[in-house]
Amino acid sequence: MSKRVAKIISTELLDNKDARWINLVKITYEDENGQVRTWEAMKRRGRPKASAVDAVQMLSILEKPTGPEVLLEKQFRAPAGKIVIEFPAGLVDEGETPEQAALRELREETGYIGEVVTDRGGKRPILFSSPASSSSSTFLIHLKVDPGKEENQNPKPELEDGEFIECFWVSLSNLYTECRKLEAQGFAIDGKVGVFAEGLEMSKIWNV
Repeated sequence: MSKRVAKIISTELLDNKDARWINLVKITYEDENGQVRTWEAMKRRGRPKASAVDAVQMLSILEKPTGPEVLLEKQFRAPAGKIVIEFPAGLVDEGETPEQAALRELREETGYIGEVVTDRGGKRPILFSSPASSSSSTFLIHLKVDPGKEENQNPKPELEDGEFIECFWVSLSNLYTECRKLEAQGFAIDGKVGVFAEGLEMSKIWNV
């Protein structure tokens, strides 16, 4: 990761005609009482025609003798104004499946070669990241990283211009505590990582 600290310089309104990735839209709908209402929301541009989601999030697990570890990233996110702790993620490209996108993004962002873990529930659920303000949707795809593979001994990310990502592994058993520590240090915790960590902690409390 760059030794310089990223910072916000300015924020201004953006006209939809100048937007590359996201548009602001007004949705007109009819509520349960038959009253017509409107809602402002963000809509991501360019979802592949054959894809059910815009993006994929990767829950990448490494099996170790000391217990499973999850792969996380540190990346500056301008809307948050902070370095965010998040799962590897990315948009689905035209002509690829979400699973192919997950493996590609994992390799590009982290250098690791993963293997898709079959979803035990059958059809993978579509997750809406912020349904009150955005139509953006994603799949959370489970990946297994084999430490024995030669490519995973010294992974080399293929980052795009403007991408500054630091990868690190955290024990699943300590994820909740680690998220608390990172937040106290000034990092922002991505909602999906935070909810996942809370779920693990609740499973301990309630012996699920």
